Amino acid sequence: MHPGRTRPALRAIAAVALDACGAADCRFLRARVSTRNARFAWADVVGEGFSGVLLKRPAKRSHRFRVIGTQGGGISECSYWRKRAPRAVLRDLRISGLVGDGGTVRNCGKRG
Repeated sequence: MHPGRTRPALRAIAAVALDACGAADCRFLRARVSTRNARFAWADVVGEGFSGVLLKRPAKRSHRFRVIGTQGGGISECSYWRKRAPRAVLRDLRISGLVGDGGTVRNCGKRG
C-alpha cells in the first residue's frame, strides 16, 4: 500500500480539509496522495465557494497535514499552484489552473 493511503492518513486529510472549508454544509468527497511525493495530498471538498485543498505534511508517514493552497469557486492560476508544490506533484494530483492571458485551463504540472 502507498505510504500515504492509510486509513489514519485519509481521516487526517478529511479533518484538515473540512476545517479549511469552514462552513457547516461542507462535504468531504475524496483524497488523493501524490505518488511522486507522498508529502503532498489533494482533498476534494464541496462547500459554498469552496472545492478543494492542497495539503502538505512534514514527512511521508506523518498524519499532521497543513493547508498550503485552496481552490475556491473559480479556478486559480497555475502560478499560484506552482509556488506551493513541484510540477511533478501538480501533474500527479491532476491540479488544473489558468495559463496565459487567454484563460486557457490545463494541468499545472505540464511544461510549456
